[in-house]
Amino acid sequence: MNLALRLRLVTTLSATLEFYDFTLLIFLASAISNNFFPSASSMGNIMPVLIVFFAGYIARFVGGFIYSHFGDRYGRKPYYMNSMVLMSLSTLGIALLPGFDTLGDLAPILLFCLRVLQGASLGGEIPGSVVYASEFSQNNRRGLVTGLIIFGVTFGNILASGVVWLIHQQFGEAAVNDWAWRLPFAAGSMIGLLSLWLRYKLTETPVFESLQQKNQTVVPIIALIKHYRLQLVQGVSLAAVPAVTVSVLFFMPRYLKEYAPQPFSWASISFFLFSALAICCFIFAVISDWTGRIPMIRLGAVLMTLVAPISIYFFSQGSIPTALAFIPLVISLAMVNGVYEASMVELFPIEARFSGVAFSHNLAFCLFGGATPLALEWLCSHGWLLAPGILPAVASFILLTLSFNWRDRYQDQLAEV
Repeated sequence: MNLALRLRLVTTLSATLEFYDFTLLIFLASAISNNFFPSASSMGNIMPVLIVFFAGYIARFVGGFIYSHFGDRYGRKPYYMNSMVLMSLSTLGIALLPGFDTLGDLAPILLFCLRVLQGASLGGEIPGSVVYASEFSQNNRRGLVTGLIIFGVTFGNILASGVVWLIHQQFGEAAVNDWAWRLPFAAGSMIGLLSLWLRYKLTETPVFESLQQKNQTVVPIIALIKHYRLQLVQGVSLAAVPAVTVSVLFFMPRYLKEYAPQPFSWASISFFLFSALAICCFIFAVISDWTGRIPMIRLGAVLMTLVAPISIYFFSQGSIPTALAFIPLVISLAMVNGVYEASMVELFPIEARFSGVAFSHNLAFCLFGGATPLALEWLCSHGWLLAPGILPAVASFILLTLSFNWRDRYQDQLAEV
């Protein structure tokens, strides 16, 4: 297998597995609650599971900072390898962890710790993937290789929901709550070893090797704060749009149940919508290699600003089919989501690239992705039923405004950025 094909396979598969492992917890929240937070314990019901889930988002930022700092100082490959090891072992730990009946209050504490390790791994994995793949790719292929990673991220969410559905069909609700919930975690951990094996023969990126030959010893976080504050603001604004909008899509089951009841299940169309999002992201990423990133970002931001409130309005009224209401939202999101990783890579120079991408990506998803469901719950409960459309529109408008002072580097050599 040649290097280019191996690299694309590894980064896509890795992104899929990382998000598969990371999102399993929320799809299996009921079973996790029964095993680690039974009503007999002082911690009680489903809320502690949601807190544990959110802890992974906080850990993403911390883990991304640590991985990216050393990745910028000592090389991309070692920390790209280590992030998958950490995710595989922490996911296997969740699969094997005895429940509350066996360990008592120690069980949820250990679950929390393993979740933090998962989050730390993810914080280094996705930025590491896009930096590693971009620095190995040709100038006119950066959109393609990072688009494959975004496709893998989205497909990981689809895969996790599909596997959870499958075990419910195969074993039934009682068995899933008792023991079968462990199977998806164990499978994810084992498949992670395949990804690790595929990574083994990868080498350090030529772009980073050129930095080593110059004997530069810049401390990444200091370089970011001193010289690249504008790029950090731009990077966070880029990642904020997918962070907010994907959180809106995850909020839809709650929205349907409490605020805009409709005669169908969200699960019946979510597979279609997320599949369409994954495919469109890849298509727009490839197109951006020809047209540039900024035109795609601006068009996506304009469309999102305009169509997000309209889509949610028609969805809440039930006046048109749900798929038709959400397709414009998915397409406009895909324009930004497909190119934002490549754009962030092109914002930062070699010595601070991993740190800049990780900081921007993880801060946006930690802050905006984590806070959006809470904000939506509060706004909708106070009668602001268009909030799921307004928040993505606001994030997109901010990105659109910032994009007018933005140099498009889609044809530049990464070693010269």
